[in-house]
Amino acid sequence: MRHEEPHRNPKPETEKALRIHERLLAEYGDHPWHPRDPVATLVSTILSQNTNDVNRDRAFERLRARFPTWEAVRDAPLPELIEAIRPAGLAPTKGPRIQEALRRITDEQGRVSLDFLAEMPVEEARQWLLSLPGVGPKTAAIVLCFALGKPAFPVDTHVHRVARRLGLIPERTSREKAHELLEAIVPPQIYYPFHLNLIAHGRAVCHARAPRCDTCILRDECAYASSLPRLPAASLTLILIRHAETVANVEGRWVGWGDTGLTERGRAQVEATARRLAREVRDGAAIYTSPLPRARETAEGIGRALGLTPIPVENLREINFGDLDGVTLEEMRTRYPDLYARWRDKTDSEYTWPGGEKRADFFRRVAEACQEILSRHDRGTVIVVAHGGTVRACLAHLMPDKLGKWWEYSLDNCGITRLQIEDGTVRLLTLNDTSHLPEVKKEEL
Repeated sequence: MRHEEPHRNPKPETEKALRIHERLLAEYGDHPWHPRDPVATLVSTILSQNTNDVNRDRAFERLRARFPTWEAVRDAPLPELIEAIRPAGLAPTKGPRIQEALRRITDEQGRVSLDFLAEMPVEEARQWLLSLPGVGPKTAAIVLCFALGKPAFPVDTHVHRVARRLGLIPERTSREKAHELLEAIVPPQIYYPFHLNLIAHGRAVCHARAPRCDTCILRDECAYASSLPRLPAASLTLILIRHAETVANVEGRWVGWGDTGLTERGRAQVEATARRLAREVRDGAAIYTSPLPRARETAEGIGRALGLTPIPVENLREINFGDLDGVTLEEMRTRYPDLYARWRDKTDSEYTWPGGEKRADFFRRVAEACQEILSRHDRGTVIVVAHGGTVRACLAHLMPDKLGKWWEYSLDNCGITRLQIEDGTVRLLTLNDTSHLPEVKKEEL
């Protein structure tokens, strides 16, 4: 495989990539490069889109068995082609793409061959491939790297996930942008084996859900693993409670660091929650609370029933809405449409409230609060009284791969969420249990 010389003074990101590469080589082995038919690689990669390798290979084998040459594929009746590649899925879309690509190649080269790309500079060859129907950055990079031995780094789902978790590229990097960033930090001479071994690691260990971080050979290099909760080894029950109903809740206003006080109904919720926990909790170790008045009043009512004094933790505060503290959903939608549109993208960790707090900073400080609390206890029942956003952030930190999307958690005033932490693992027992509260109104935020 043709490549550039290694960097003499590599950047820190490149040094990290090289360390990871060496460990992956030891674990999964090397992968010497051998030339492949560029057209076969192109067609196979188009077939692989939105399906797995098994289905892709079945479709490719059926295609080659039915049509002996690429010219035959190009000129085949479309229904026959679609039937041949049906195992790959989306055959009515992929069939026309394959034929159109083969016709474009024929029109420009006079035959179905991509060998001419070998003589082009890599960027020129990449742009030529990208001009074909159904060819994106991954498909182009696979043809360049796998078939032609050119320095292009393909990024599929596994590579994208593992590279982001390792911190090789920023968490919110798109798959398209990841090609550019990884090509900049990974030495070209290891593109091929590094790509294949990242895929192997993604399949064997770094799963999309429930990755096996405890056995991962890259744990000390991994940004994702370092962000995971450090859990006590013994048995601990953690109860998370959102504060009781406030005036702002009734009015539908978003209140972060401000406060409007509990309603009479909210105080009744506190009493009902306190009575329930007094019956159920026999080993109360501590009760922690956000320092904001609505959470403290809720925690104090529960604490009296359990004989515990609430301990305020600054980082349990709700997110700081800044200049928009007190707005309603409708006011934000109509008065701040651009902010509203960005706020709706809950995956945008860089979203920042004007004059307030960045979403990523909020989740980071709540994770720190969780760790601070867990470090003090290894048994008994620990209660945390906070806010809707704070409880969601706690759950996202403690169970990042088990609960799904944090913004979908429904959390009512005084709803009880109970977690069992035992031998370093977390088990969800109840989520937003409101059986002790009649007619609890759902929060819209």
